Amino acid sequence: MPGVRLGWSGGFEVTNPDDKPAGNGDSPRQSETSELAARIRKAQEARAAANGSQQASRQGDMSTLARGLRIGAEFVAAILVGSGIGYLIDMFAGTSPWALLIMFMVGFAAGIVNVTRVVAELNADKTASSDADSVD
Repeated sequence: MPGVRLGWSGGFEVTNPDDKPAGNGDSPRQSETSELAARIRKAQEARAAANGSQQASRQGDMSTLARGLRIGAEFVAAILVGSGIGYLIDMFAGTSPWALLIMFMVGFAAGIVNVTRVVAELNADKTASSDADSVD
């Protein structure tokens, strides 16, 4: 009589203790069991494929989020660095707010340059990947 045990792949396997190949038509119960095992295996494969595609789409979403956060962080960092340098110049030179204002604008311009550079890189990567997909 066939039994069921936990297999190495995490699923259930149908066992045959008599060392006879299951599904030879020896008994209707064996054929039903092997058919059921095949249906279970097919359902597990379909579920794994569906989970894999959902996980890939989630990774794509997170990748987009990470890119957006990177762009924002680079922009804010450039402004803060420029403002910090301007503040230090004002402290040592005694020029009140002028160096801070000028370096704030320089930091803002540097942030814009960084953002356009990163976006251009991302667009180039996207274009290259879509070209590679169309070639295949």
